[in-house]
Amino acid sequence: MVAWRPRIEPFELAVLAVLAVLSCWVLGLDLWQVVVHGRAWTGTDGLFLTDQMQYLAWISDSSRHVLASNLFVLHSTPADYFQPLVVVSGAITALGVAPWLALLLWKPVAVLSAFWAVRAYARRCLPGRWTRRAALVLGLFFGSWGVLGDLWLPFWSWGYPFGLIAIAALAGALLLYDRARTQGKWIAWGPPLLGALASSLHPWQGETLILVVIGAELLTWGRTGCGVGGAGAAGAEAAVVARQARGLRWRDRIGLPAVTVVATALPLAYVAILGRADLSWRLARDQSHHTYPLANILLALAPLLLVAALAYRERPRSFIAAATRTWPVAALAVYLASETSLSATPLHAFAGITIPLAVLGVEGVQRAGWRRVPARRALGALAVAAATIPATVYEMSIARTYVTPATGNANFISHDMRRALDYLHSDDQPGGVLTRAYLGVIVPGETGRNTFVGGCQWSQPHCARRVEGARALFGGLLKPQAAQALVLGTHARFVLSGCNWGGNLATALAPITRSVHRFGCASVYEVE
Repeated sequence: MVAWRPRIEPFELAVLAVLAVLSCWVLGLDLWQVVVHGRAWTGTDGLFLTDQMQYLAWISDSSRHVLASNLFVLHSTPADYFQPLVVVSGAITALGVAPWLALLLWKPVAVLSAFWAVRAYARRCLPGRWTRRAALVLGLFFGSWGVLGDLWLPFWSWGYPFGLIAIAALAGALLLYDRARTQGKWIAWGPPLLGALASSLHPWQGETLILVVIGAELLTWGRTGCGVGGAGAAGAEAAVVARQARGLRWRDRIGLPAVTVVATALPLAYVAILGRADLSWRLARDQSHHTYPLANILLALAPLLLVAALAYRERPRSFIAAATRTWPVAALAVYLASETSLSATPLHAFAGITIPLAVLGVEGVQRAGWRRVPARRALGALAVAAATIPATVYEMSIARTYVTPATGNANFISHDMRRALDYLHSDDQPGGVLTRAYLGVIVPGETGRNTFVGGCQWSQPHCARRVEGARALFGGLLKPQAAQALVLGTHARFVLSGCNWGGNLATALAPITRSVHRFGCASVYEVE
């Protein structure tokens, strides 16, 4: 049998280095603003601030309660959200590490996991050095017209380490499942554990894994080893394993798929219960409902889909070959389900889809008579470069646009506001914060406190009304009595005012103010 941990090649090391550099692109842009322009950075490592700050809010709350609650409202919500890596990050934060750093520590883990998963998948499914290299590069970096962030694997390294680890866990679970099946082991703990991890970190990948396992088992029931599309057991060994499998009773053979599916489904059931039992989760799920045109996704994947389609002409003769062919179909099914009221954010269903499509694309080209093409290696290298380099440059350009400091974006804040947030973090008195929505997004992650309004996914119900109320208060559009009534009605203990927001809160809130702490042009009002 081919070794499962072959020595890494210089080419693969170079690919890993490129992935590592790309994963630090946004972080480098942020640090450039800090070092060169002296800006105050909030520790974000992605393009979408609300997502990053949601993770930091969970980590901050987990550092105190283990389970996390919703800090983007001022009323009390249940601390009932468990996510294993958030809990680990919370424990690190409890030791004195900032939440943003506790999250950032997962980046190298995610990058190495993704690289290992794609490399191992290509090695398991394809024979030959050059075919594996092509699948590795395409799986990690493929992108084409209208490239979408979720479909370009390095995008997940920009602030979404949990999602990237979930993608690696999905691929790793299939590889370990295939190894157990090839060796005739009908009970193994690797696949169910990785399946449960994938579901816990990013439910879409757990759902995909369940469908892939069921679909691939149906396609290959009674078959073991690696046939066409696989590079595993030798023929004699496969024959022995096949005879052993035929001697097993039905209930023995169902063990591996049953345990894997059940373990992967348990975290999904937990999230489903949260969506029904916890009002914050139900409202957040409803707020996340949207549609995303399937045509746009197919257009972005079109070059890889066209060559991958060639690999479907022959029935798979191994589990991993069947799983690879089932994966895109399973992702489509999860996408369609996510567009209904059962789930949300349908584009996430295709996260990691370039892994199976890269393998199928290379296999499809091989089946089309690629070996007879003159100068095929040079042409193949050019084709792979065309399918990866333009998309990479485009994504890096988009990232630069998103990261550039802008009004109303709290990726970077004034140094006065940094001092005000540090004060709120260090003050031992409990109580939530009322501030403008764009700044409220970072309050939980920066201070560990609840906020009146932040991102509208979690600041529900009536988020739009909250945003308008805060805008009117800090813009000086309310009369003193109305301003006092608004503040008291929120039950916030602190009012955080920024620089050049307009309005004179000191006068308007004087009758209900217990103390005022000024930090340059930023102020913290403690309300009676």
